[in-house]
Amino acid sequence: MDFKNKILVTVLRSILGLYLVFAAVNGFFQLLPPPQLNEAANAFMTALFNTNYMLPLMSLVFLVVGLLFLFNRWSAFGAVLLAPITVNIILFHVFLDFTGWWMALIFALLHIYLALVYWSQYKPLFSQ
Repeated sequence: MDFKNKILVTVLRSILGLYLVFAAVNGFFQLLPPPQLNEAANAFMTALFNTNYMLPLMSLVFLVVGLLFLFNRWSAFGAVLLAPITVNIILFHVFLDFTGWWMALIFALLHIYLALVYWSQYKPLFSQ
């Protein structure tokens, strides 16, 4: 299957890039109030916040990857940087707080699509 429809790739990469930049700015400046979470999810997020580096690091990764996607520079590398965070977002919504799952699913699907688009650049990593 051909995943490389240029217009579709550009639109979806830009949407994900804009979302990531917005999430980064929100992470740095707390523009939106935090979502209401259940007790387990709140404890997890409080622990991340109390580390004093994990949430700012995640916001920095979001900003860098979002800009890479928006400017279409090193987008394949950006998708690799984003992979561990995407996995954790999905697992957070599966195991800790199911609310907002649809947004996590859209985020993951966009990321998976871009990974498939850039798969030819990842092939050497899996060859002998």
